Amino acid sequence: MMSLREKTISGAKWSAISTVIIIGLGLAQMTVLARIIDNHQFGLLTVALVIIALADTLSDFGIANSIIQRRDISHGELTTLYWLNVGLGVVVCVVMFGLSAVIARVLHNPDLEPLIKTLSLAFVIIPHGQQYRALLQKELAFNKIGAVETLSVMAGFTFTVISAWFWPLAMTAILGYLVNSLVRTVLFGWLGRRIYRPGLHFAPRSVLSNLRFGAWLTADSIINYVNTNLSTLVLARILGASVAGGYQLAWNVAVVPPMKLNPIITRVLFPAFAKIQDDTAKLRVNFYKLLSLVGIINFPALLGLMVVANHFVPLVFGAKWDFIVPILQLLCVVGLLRAIGNPIGSLLMAKARVDISFKFNVFKIFLFIPAIIAGGLLGGALGVTLGFLAVQVINTVLSYFVMIKPVLGPSYRDYVRSIWLPFYLSIPTLAVSYGLGLALGGRIALGPLLAVQIGAGALAFALALVLSRNPLVVELKRQFCRSDRLKTLLRAG
Repeated sequence: MMSLREKTISGAKWSAISTVIIIGLGLAQMTVLARIIDNHQFGLLTVALVIIALADTLSDFGIANSIIQRRDISHGELTTLYWLNVGLGVVVCVVMFGLSAVIARVLHNPDLEPLIKTLSLAFVIIPHGQQYRALLQKELAFNKIGAVETLSVMAGFTFTVISAWFWPLAMTAILGYLVNSLVRTVLFGWLGRRIYRPGLHFAPRSVLSNLRFGAWLTADSIINYVNTNLSTLVLARILGASVAGGYQLAWNVAVVPPMKLNPIITRVLFPAFAKIQDDTAKLRVNFYKLLSLVGIINFPALLGLMVVANHFVPLVFGAKWDFIVPILQLLCVVGLLRAIGNPIGSLLMAKARVDISFKFNVFKIFLFIPAIIAGGLLGGALGVTLGFLAVQVINTVLSYFVMIKPVLGPSYRDYVRSIWLPFYLSIPTLAVSYGLGLALGGRIALGPLLAVQIGAGALAFALALVLSRNPLVVELKRQFCRSDRLKTLLRAG
């Protein structure tokens, strides 16, 4: 029987494989759509998906994560939570369908109405698979989760790309999302019913602890949603769907990949953290190792993208999107700061302290809303981005005092060191890529120039890792050479 450490390492491997494939397919789909449908249709699609993300948060109500956080849960409790999830999905579907016209009018984009109505159907489908996914995650069965999510994304991608060639409208991607959701739900249901089958039992009183946990998590997620997506909605109302679509395109390149890559580690370690939630010393050591590792994965990629953005955008998306270059560069910094904040969520969930995150995000929203609205009115898309960046910087500074210290105790030096390590390792990448852009810009074609900048930047980062004598980097190199990968990340401090 595999130990917790072995299960976690295996889970990280399978999550990495599936997540990389999913991110690749997502970027490929986004690139195809950005090129073949017009800016307005692309903007409508991104705004509709942003709106539906809120409904997705409401329909789950944190139930899946509450199942993972509970060490023991009975068949009756699972059955009750299953039907609660299904009921919430139906309610959200009806509400979104009914409010679609109102939402479209508020955002001054009447073409959004049919897109939102079509997307709302997903909430009748999705809840039937959510609990089974949670149970598989609780058992660290990430090979099965990865296979299901990869197959479902491939199905949606294939439908969307083929349909878009014949019907270049936002609705093709919406229907592709429904195909993705249906395949995903069917496969999780098929796997999950081998673990347990829900009955007709329904006793809400038995799951009050789950609902309390889910309520805090949902409230926190709603605030996070506003802090993340208000910028796109403000731009859609003020400047139209095309500008909002351009902003969201830059967001999807700079911020979304780290948001999806980080769960390769954080999603795997949430159940592992939950199992050692009472050992604060061990949790502290492993958390800061995780923070540094997340930075090592994200910093060089985002800082490198910031440098090559002026070549990347016209080559990949086309000249019609050139206006997003400065937006993309600023959002690279936003993505970097959000990446290092991501592991905090896993820590707080493991300790069942999502209330801390909620209270902090409520405070942050009073900074965020005026910053975004003022930025949009005064500086358009660039002003919104600057407002977002300013709030993110404040968030990064305060996160330690508000969320980390109350859970792990005083450890500010560890926090700073865990962030500084990936930054200084990425400096060579930044310098080499920028220098080559200056030296070769205008002398060679855009494609070869971008390839040289990326290749040289990656080589510079690899060299920085090889030459580093930092204890954590040395430890990682030693384990990599032994083909044990991330074993030491779960070792007791």
